[in-house]
Amino acid sequence: MFELKNVFKSYDTYSETSVLNDINLVIKRNQIVALMGPSGSGKTTLLNLISGIDSISSGNIYFDNQNITKLNEDELSEFRMNNIGIVFQFFNLIDDLTVIENVSLPLLIDNVNYDKVKQEANRLLISLGLEKLKNRRTNLLSGGESQRVALARALITKPSLILADEPTGNLDKENTQKTIDLLVQTCKDNETSLLMVTHDDTHINKFDVVYHLESGKIIET
Repeated sequence: MFELKNVFKSYDTYSETSVLNDINLVIKRNQIVALMGPSGSGKTTLLNLISGIDSISSGNIYFDNQNITKLNEDELSEFRMNNIGIVFQFFNLIDDLTVIENVSLPLLIDNVNYDKVKQEANRLLISLGLEKLKNRRTNLLSGGESQRVALARALITKPSLILADEPTGNLDKENTQKTIDLLVQTCKDNETSLLMVTHDDTHINKFDVVYHLESGKIIET
């Protein structure tokens, strides 16, 4: 589904050192993938390139044989809306909005019918055990609850791929276990591929494939 071919990324035009060096990576449809590596190895940069938030220095990224590196900014925004869900480490919820308003926002921005959005948001909240919290403002939620809301928001557009950047980095051990189990199972249930950045190797048995990113190069283990 997603394929990176000979991808390089450098933030310094005059430096011979790249953040990412000749990355070749395939993410298959419905595949559950973990990406590990030390801090500063380029994991977040790689997610930003796949989502089109950042641009590559050279190489190509394909989605279903479409070269997304050739898209302009408006086309990339539409591509993300239709195909990518992002779960951030720090949730990035809007505290002035309720749970259901946060979850609904991506579709409302896309001018989807309000009744249809509300129905889908309620379905997701029920599936994630959040239905009793739907009218609560997100600044009153626990870390585990906030992460589930972030997951629901990422899933509501029914993306082809979820990109999760250290989604358990701020959670305790119990909530880490629950969040990973929930993230993996929900993606499987929705036939959504998952690429999750993680530093915790105690859960890698839950993934179909595990990649390590070190010194800008990717290695399958």
